[in-house]
Amino acid sequence: MKYFISNVMVCLTIFSLVLCADILTQGAATTQTNVSLVKKQPVLASIDSILIMQKSQEGQKIAKEIQKDVESFQSEVKKSQKELEDMQTDISSKAKILNQEALQEKTEKLAQKKKDIERKLMDKEEAIKINIQKKQITLREKQLAIANSVSEKEGWDIMIDKNAPGVLFVAKAVDKTDLVLRAVDEKYIETQKGTSLAQSKKSVSKETIKSS
Repeated sequence: MKYFISNVMVCLTIFSLVLCADILTQGAATTQTNVSLVKKQPVLASIDSILIMQKSQEGQKIAKEIQKDVESFQSEVKKSQKELEDMQTDISSKAKILNQEALQEKTEKLAQKKKDIERKLMDKEEAIKINIQKKQITLREKQLAIANSVSEKEGWDIMIDKNAPGVLFVAKAVDKTDLVLRAVDEKYIETQKGTSLAQSKKSVSKETIKSS
């Protein structure tokens, strides 16, 4: 990102002010001042991008959606485990009355069923992970774009992320997490209102077409 850096080293050099008085040699009460140019100190700000993702309204909404997907997956895992256990119990209970060929057939079916379930669950787990990653990346990029806008508006020259490698400590005086979080939530609410309005207009338009 434009304003985000992983390792930050801010070197500020302030030149000394040198006052030279040459009253005796010049015979007049004049003071000559030699002032070196003082470089403008860059305005530094920091944010906690992970905290913003977690506390933002959109972030919490996405977290709930992800939690539902995970719970649904866990429920399916338990159901599959129960199905395999029932098949195993059935084989065990009939082991003494089934001939060797029938017992072998049931055992092979159980083994195949176990492989099919494992493959199916692995695919679903991978799909959930990819979906989570995609949502996190999309949310992060969206929020960092808002953070950049806030940075330009506030006149920050440098903005660092507390979670970036190499950042050991950030003073509270430069922590602007709350300010960026408010901007993120405001933008999300504004977008939601726009979406709701567009949907309402679309519904009205459909009703109008039907009635005509």
